[in-house]
Amino acid sequence: MVDVFISYSRDNKARVAQIAQAVSAAGYAVWWDAELPPHRSYGDVITEKIGSAKAAIVVWSHQSAQSEWVRAEADVARNQKKLVQTAIDDVMPPLPFNQIQFAELADWNGEPDHRGWRKVLMSLEELCGREAAPAAAAPVSPTPPEPPRPAPNNWPAQPAARKPSFLPWALLGVAVIAVALLAWKLLQPPPAPAAASTPTEKTAAAENAEAAPAPDASAPAEAFTLAAVIDDPDGFTNIRSGQGTQTKIVGKILEGEKFLTYRQSGQWWRVRKADGTTGFMFRKYIRLVEGGVVSASEGYEWKLDGPVVIADSSTRELTPADAASLTKQQARLARNEIFARKGLRFKDPQLREVFGRYAWYRPTSDVVELSPIEKANVAMLKSAEDAAQ
Repeated sequence: MVDVFISYSRDNKARVAQIAQAVSAAGYAVWWDAELPPHRSYGDVITEKIGSAKAAIVVWSHQSAQSEWVRAEADVARNQKKLVQTAIDDVMPPLPFNQIQFAELADWNGEPDHRGWRKVLMSLEELCGREAAPAAAAPVSPTPPEPPRPAPNNWPAQPAARKPSFLPWALLGVAVIAVALLAWKLLQPPPAPAAASTPTEKTAAAENAEAAPAPDASAPAEAFTLAAVIDDPDGFTNIRSGQGTQTKIVGKILEGEKFLTYRQSGQWWRVRKADGTTGFMFRKYIRLVEGGVVSASEGYEWKLDGPVVIADSSTRELTPADAASLTKQQARLARNEIFARKGLRFKDPQLREVFGRYAWYRPTSDVVELSPIEKANVAMLKSAEDAAQ
């Protein structure tokens, strides 16, 4: 059984070999067409391997983005919900695959803690899983019977001694035990009704029972009252069973996913997911949500869903009154969210970090076309930004 199928352009064969080796080292069975048998049709083998694999890694490059074979293989994997996209140079996946997240491996040289590679491993873990097969019990060899010892030449052969039968005695013993149990049962007094049980009897029963420990009434109940999201450049943060990176991972929080916590002391805070998973998370990666708005360390503010400042700035011509109450920072975000909706790939790292928190933001191009309304709104917001203090 193949765990992972890899689709790529032959121009990138050396680079893909590094990916295949790393996937194999992670414990997955890998297939790529470097192993194509000479007696099989290419199309038949590819279709068979993609169908039998649990995950399909597509390696996008300038060459593979132009390859009809790679795009066809990616389309099959996408339809089977097993597509894992990577990019090994500065290229966006072609349409329609640019609507799906991908891991950037352009600067990856086999480091296990590389951000893009960690995303690949997380996808493989979700698609393939890692379930160990139970070890088969070792067969027990029967003890061979001891061969009969040969009689000395000067002794006459003796017939084998007949073993005495213990079956009659065993049956007799069972019958005696059964009669004794029946007589004991008949001589027992009838049980007292439940209401007549004395406190002494209940205490003795409790002392002999192996009951679960009673909850500590003095321990305060946890009140998860604060909503939060993660602020982790890796796009996810682990929930652990204890305070430390050596403790067991009991869950994950993905970027944009809300969870609950409360104000605590120390570097590790207790958190709870929507499905009830509870554990500890490093305080550094927790961003509290206040009134539906997440506070950012750079002084920005952005909502979790929808546009940042003005929801309809791409469809309605704004007036000076719309920007009168905006701060300089808000006016800048309002102006740039118009470009973000168009998929502009921002050069400013702060704008990339702000808009990168939105599920709707898909950076696809360095140049975008604006409508006349959008151009007018950009100019008006720029004026408001320049005039604001």
